[in-house]
Amino acid sequence: MSEKIVQADPTPFLDGEGVKLIPRMPWLNSRRLALFLIFWLVLFFAGSILVENPFVGGSGGSDWWIGSTNYWWVVMYLHGLTVGMVGLGALVACDALEIPSLTVRRGILAGVLVAGLTSPLGAIFDRTPPWTDAGLWVQIVAFVALDEIAILLLWGIVELWRSGVPRTRTFPFIAAGLSAGAVLVAAVMGHLGGWILTFGDNPSIIGWYSSQQGEGVQDFANNLVLSHAYLMIASVLAGIVSLVAIRFGYYGLKGRTLTLARVGMALICLDVVLQVEMAILSGFSPWTITTPAFITSMNGLSWVGVNDLVTLTTLTFGGALVLIALLIGSGRLEGARFPIQVPVRATPFVMWISFAILISALEPPGGAGVGAPPIAWMRLYVGFFLSLMLLIVVLVVERLLPTLYQNRVGWTMLVGAALTFVGCMIYIYSALPAGGYVAVVGLVAVGGSFLATVWYGAVRPSPRASGHFLVAHRQR
Repeated sequence: MSEKIVQADPTPFLDGEGVKLIPRMPWLNSRRLALFLIFWLVLFFAGSILVENPFVGGSGGSDWWIGSTNYWWVVMYLHGLTVGMVGLGALVACDALEIPSLTVRRGILAGVLVAGLTSPLGAIFDRTPPWTDAGLWVQIVAFVALDEIAILLLWGIVELWRSGVPRTRTFPFIAAGLSAGAVLVAAVMGHLGGWILTFGDNPSIIGWYSSQQGEGVQDFANNLVLSHAYLMIASVLAGIVSLVAIRFGYYGLKGRTLTLARVGMALICLDVVLQVEMAILSGFSPWTITTPAFITSMNGLSWVGVNDLVTLTTLTFGGALVLIALLIGSGRLEGARFPIQVPVRATPFVMWISFAILISALEPPGGAGVGAPPIAWMRLYVGFFLSLMLLIVVLVVERLLPTLYQNRVGWTMLVGAALTFVGCMIYIYSALPAGGYVAVVGLVAVGGSFLATVWYGAVRPSPRASGHFLVAHRQR
């Protein structure tokens, strides 16, 4: 076994003042944008209760139906949050993958600035589907900016792969590349589905194609939207785990823990490939609505059930293997006393388990919608958005904060996440209001950890900011 040290670009993406978008405006840099996005998204997450209040009774009708009067707003508001979150993830990815191209870096920075700022703002006003709505066009600008981010990130990954740098031949780097490509595919499918929902059979080739598949135009749009959602969730999850692996010591693993992590990452790569194939098949065929008999014959599984089964056996299980390996075998705690860095290291694993359990526990019977408030709010805003946001923010904490502040923020984050999870589970299985109160306390603690990250990152930069980022890569 040999070890090779690979040094990052002379201008690290998030270190010091980060990469500047405009040389004459030094304050507009990647580091400050990452911290600002965390603060920005906290505000809009808190505002989500005005869109779909989680504290109303659970017996009301669901807002998560295309025919519901509030459907468009809740969907587009969640899009506003997730676009900002993915933008923050792109900044972290550009840093962790050490993309060297300054053109790619500045392009991603510009795209994140546009997408991260405009998408949440547009979500406030994007309440109705007519194409004349100003809020919709604000969000469309953000979606196009997100496309630009995905294209540039994929370009930077491919460019780095062609350079032959050793780290590009590892599972985390490959998974990140596959995820960037899958995000782009999901985005295109979402654009097409959104176009049909807004403009219908225009151009007429849309109606012709859907009739050839034995379905209506509305069914075609529904298939595309559903496939877009599942593929986007899977690809973003896979990308986050690959970044966590890179930042939390994958390249320092040895022996059985390295093998365990490799198996997990291989499963994640397999999941991304399968998810792309299933998304294209279900989006452009009637399989989502009229599942073929050879699938339903398997214990009555629907096409969505097949998708969930694939996700469970590859992405969820693979991610758990990777995070367990990182938790027990990275060696990052050698010489350190408890509890230094323990909460920061443990948070990704805890959030991964919370995500998997909450999403499964809140799955509506028969695949019907997403359920009524507060179940839908917990599933989408907490189980999905907040869990993934925590995974990304913990990467920012590990990257930008000194160890002392990592410890403070990490414990607040970990305790808050645990309380939120416990509170949600109490409410799900007992409907006791006490569960909601516990979850609220946890949410406040998580929000406080996010704001503390912004504060410490802005006024107390890490001493590591003045040095280069070195990554040890082990080759067998």
